[in-house]
Amino acid sequence: MTQENKDLDESKELQDDAIQEIHQNLLKDKELPKEGFSFLPIALIFLFAGVCFWGGIYIVTHGGEFRWDGYHPDFVASDKSLSIPEKSLFEIGEKVFIAQCVQCHQNDGKGIAGVYPPLVESSWVLGHQEVLARILINGMNGKVVVLGKTYNGNMPAFGPSGLNLKPKQIAGVLSYIRQEWGNAGSDITEDTMKNYMAMYNARTTPWTSEELSLNLSPEPEAPSKDTDIDISDDNKMLDTHGDEDHTDSEHSNMILSHKEHS
Repeated sequence: MTQENKDLDESKELQDDAIQEIHQNLLKDKELPKEGFSFLPIALIFLFAGVCFWGGIYIVTHGGEFRWDGYHPDFVASDKSLSIPEKSLFEIGEKVFIAQCVQCHQNDGKGIAGVYPPLVESSWVLGHQEVLARILINGMNGKVVVLGKTYNGNMPAFGPSGLNLKPKQIAGVLSYIRQEWGNAGSDITEDTMKNYMAMYNARTTPWTSEELSLNLSPEPEAPSKDTDIDISDDNKMLDTHGDEDHTDSEHSNMILSHKEHS
């Protein structure tokens, strides 16, 4: 073997040793695999789940009550506006009562003994509509006897000098207390309340119990709930009794007032 070949073989061996050394160094520096999970993929999974959860809530709250079964192939769009069912006076009154009256008169309408009078079976509630309307429109101050017990407090006004509720709201809450908890009073209609508010909106002082029974106008005739006859808008005017009916109404109020004070 010539000298040149020997030198070539030795250079190859040196190169092989150098390569092996480099490989060993690389293996030492390389991070060995570990047991467990990488934090980054788990974080991405939670992030994706959170986005899906938020998207579901957004669709439910902003979907306009969309229903999967609401599509109909024969649907024809119409220009007619949908009629929204109107709430009854009782429903409107219940909402007003819960918001404004329940703290004093309580959920059961029995009030608080010695502080706030009851509304159940009270002639102030079930008697002449105008008496009750006066109390709500202008408020009431001073002593009042309810079911044989004396109360001395302040009833706030619901009319322009107080909460400034609309005629329909006041008519609703009065109709509600006249028909809830076993009370059997009639509705006080919105038209009736508009009439009373036109009479007493200008008054700025609350009533006393003595004033409430003075100079009452004829009580409107309560609409019958047993008939199915539709009442047109032209017939929704307040019905008033004659002089003879007015005398009977005053006589009834005197009896109720006598029972209240007895």
